[in-house]
Amino acid sequence: MRLQSVIGQFTALNIVLLSVSAQSAQQLIDAVLNPFPNLTHYSSYSSAIYFNYTLYNQTPIAPTNYDKLEASAKNILPPHAYDYAAGGVGLEKTVDANRQAFDHWQILPRVMRPVLPARNLSRVIFNRTLPAPIVMAPIGVQTLFHPDGERATSKVFGEHGLPYTLSTATSTGFADVAASNGDGNPRWYQLYWPSDDDLTRSYLRTAQANGYEVLVVTVDTWDLGWRTRDLDRGYFPFIQSIGVQIGLEDPVAHEKLGFNALATNATAEQKQMAALYHVITTSRGVSPVWENLWKLREIWGDKPIVLKGVQSVEDAELAVKWGLDGIIVSNHGGRQIDGAVGSLSTLPDIVEAVKGKLTVGFDGGIRTGADIFKALALGADFVQLGRPILWGLAHEGDKGVRHVLKSLLAEFELTIGLSGCQSLEEVTRDLVTVTKVFQRLYTVFN
Repeated sequence: MRLQSVIGQFTALNIVLLSVSAQSAQQLIDAVLNPFPNLTHYSSYSSAIYFNYTLYNQTPIAPTNYDKLEASAKNILPPHAYDYAAGGVGLEKTVDANRQAFDHWQILPRVMRPVLPARNLSRVIFNRTLPAPIVMAPIGVQTLFHPDGERATSKVFGEHGLPYTLSTATSTGFADVAASNGDGNPRWYQLYWPSDDDLTRSYLRTAQANGYEVLVVTVDTWDLGWRTRDLDRGYFPFIQSIGVQIGLEDPVAHEKLGFNALATNATAEQKQMAALYHVITTSRGVSPVWENLWKLREIWGDKPIVLKGVQSVEDAELAVKWGLDGIIVSNHGGRQIDGAVGSLSTLPDIVEAVKGKLTVGFDGGIRTGADIFKALALGADFVQLGRPILWGLAHEGDKGVRHVLKSLLAEFELTIGLSGCQSLEEVTRDLVTVTKVFQRLYTVFN
């Protein structure tokens, strides 16, 4: 039966290959320039770029190379905004470690395999079939990078049917982001867990009412790390009421404060007090603990709850024990502990430890489509995109975000195909290998 299935697959593939070879010249050209609308073919974005220049003398709105993209955004943004996103803690060793961890792994492509132009990148994540295993990371204060902020990023992710994660530090409220994201699109909500249970309940219920279906609990940022770039400027956007919109809009916060900071008669002092209240309750230096997870489950029900900020095998195993639906391997982009391990370095051991008992996401240092490939090959079920999207946002809002997201998807699909894969199921550990230098170091220290 299995042999018959394999024969059937090869027969179907041969038919497709014959039909491709039998196409007329016009059909072949049309297949590239005008692919079927329902066919997800991300790699065609490179063709679109070439043709836009050839036909209309148009080049992309922002560079396609990450380093040049970041440099371009730096030229556009005010220094305090650029440093807030680019910076890490201390000497920024963890920011560097995230990138160095990718350099430890190299792709080992296979050739002469039956790969066709459109690859299947879909994956089921929390009962949703996504066109690609890519999720927007929960990044706050996005109006620092463009006035449209979260409205722009959520709009573009909605266009692509990819999950958008709203941060508790958002500069745009639940309802406005949901409206820009679009009906029926997958939305996640990231919680900085308040020390006040009443606020926690209110935030989660408002998220549910606005269609956010996965709860991402960030557990490594209950106090802010030593962020030297911000400290040197004395810059803290939340005091200026940027990134506190959820707190300003919340009815329970209004009740506890005794006023509505968004009312037309609210004073500047009241607005600042409301902003500080939101920040202090979500990052006052009190760590969340495993034993309190029942409080979240009581409100969120049976919908998925994911812990973000897991770095150790032991904590991943505890997440399984406590009944979490998923974890995200992350060190907060190197913004919490200087000298911490690069996220990709911990991913393989964590994947091996949980053995498919929960969904494993990855966030930390992804800059290219090849990086996405490596993270998935090492066992991540999905990845989150952070800084590249912000640098795109700086380039005319949704236009820049759209370009960056389409570029990453295109490079990702091309990497899959050129590595000899037709679908995500074929992106496996045997397609990546450790560098020889890293292998020698690993052998010495183990």
